[in-house]
Amino acid sequence: MARVIMVLSMALLLVSTVEAQDPATELDTAAEAADSGAAEAVVEPVAVDEASVGEVSLAYEDPSPSDEGDPDCLTKVYCKVVKGKLWIEGTFGPAKFNATKFRTINLLEDVGGNLSPSVVVSGPEFGAAIGAQFKIFSIGARFKYAKFDPFDLLTAGLDFGFLVKKVPFVAPYARFGLYYNTTRGGTVLPVLDQIYEDTKTNGGGASIGAGVRVPVIKWLSIAIGFDYTFVALYVTGFDPVENEDVGNGTIGGEISGTFTLTVHPI
Repeated sequence: MARVIMVLSMALLLVSTVEAQDPATELDTAAEAADSGAAEAVVEPVAVDEASVGEVSLAYEDPSPSDEGDPDCLTKVYCKVVKGKLWIEGTFGPAKFNATKFRTINLLEDVGGNLSPSVVVSGPEFGAAIGAQFKIFSIGARFKYAKFDPFDLLTAGLDFGFLVKKVPFVAPYARFGLYYNTTRGGTVLPVLDQIYEDTKTNGGGASIGAGVRVPVIKWLSIAIGFDYTFVALYVTGFDPVENEDVGNGTIGGEISGTFTLTVHPI
């Protein structure tokens, strides 16, 4: 009998031990579930953040606007390099002036002489200009100073230009100018300074030119070309022999090569 009681008590002890261990197992299972849920909760925000970052990067992937459809942007090279509306430039080049090419001055004709000297001079020519560019057309003011011997030729007036932007890397141009001309250091015919007193030279002219413009950077370009100018000059003075004011004129042609450095500040 005592042995039966002992076996029953041992069985009850074993059952109570198993039941006591079940809550711990449930707690462990709950803890593992909580941990896995927390891990999933952590993983989901990271995935959302990566997606949002991807959307932001796609939104700012192409910041530069397209040049297509812009009427001022016929070639990307020209548009991005020398697109400007205000041009300031300096010029330099050789020049040759035939002062009596189209009309000569007859000297001493009234007293039986018929002297028609030919005057051809050459030298460097410097210049400056400022103008506004309107798409393919331009207008501006130009000044030129030709250093000849024995006189200098000064030119000032208006320029009208036409620029072709469709050729990549170079832009051909043509221009037309109307100018006022005068001389410095003597008259266009040096012999007149010996015959007349208080001589002055005034006149006008028109020029045509052509060349190519090459973009360098956004605000700078260079151009190489040539100009041909028709120059009409009228010389006035006082004749001490006849005791009267006199005047005579000539028409010549000047050809010049030009190297131009142009700044586009606007």
